Amino acid sequence: MPTKTFLNLPAPKRAQIETAAILEFADKGLRGASVNAIVARAGIAKGSYYQYFSGMEDIFQHVLSIARQKKLALANALGASNGRDLFAYLRWLFQVEILFELREPELAAIEHEAFLQSLKSPGTEDENTPLIGGASFFNEFLAQGILADDVATWVDTKLAANLLGAVYHLGNRQLIARLGENAEALRSGKVDIREDPLTQSLLDNLMDLLEAGLSREPAIRKDFYSK
Repeated sequence: MPTKTFLNLPAPKRAQIETAAILEFADKGLRGASVNAIVARAGIAKGSYYQYFSGMEDIFQHVLSIARQKKLALANALGASNGRDLFAYLRWLFQVEILFELREPELAAIEHEAFLQSLKSPGTEDENTPLIGGASFFNEFLAQGILADDVATWVDTKLAANLLGAVYHLGNRQLIARLGENAEALRSGKVDIREDPLTQSLLDNLMDLLEAGLSREPAIRKDFYSK
């Protein structure tokens, strides 16, 4: 994470460096990004960079923390989930992610990169900055769902968590593509996502798929597929 030297910089200077890092990671991902490119974008000396961060992974995690803060702020602005069960909350999460993708596309792309990287190298997710919609997030989410009888006990939570993460981070792009011209109205705030018929229809279909797979009892599932 950033050093005290970085945190003590004037806010505009910090924002300048953070924006440079966000643009670099959004363009090239963690593996393709370079310190040289970040300092060039930020207009700072390379030596100054190492007074602020120890390396690329360090600043990448800092950018993820920025993404988390902005997503939480967006979630707070949207308001709490109206439903009390797991699937109502999951639907609310997808609405937050759609808005985040539309309004913070660079940060959303970086979160997607972090999720894909966590699939390639399990256990690499930063415990101090857990990824909203990451495997550990959904694993805990599903475990709570089993305790609340919202999720069937036969569900392998680790497998299901990765599948949910993939739908959350990658499937939302398909939802946004289906929104067409509605996407701009949602991005600008002219239309409330909770009241947009097209968005809610797409979410109805998505939640039907997810709920059927997670909550169906084994006997019912067996009968369904044996027909």
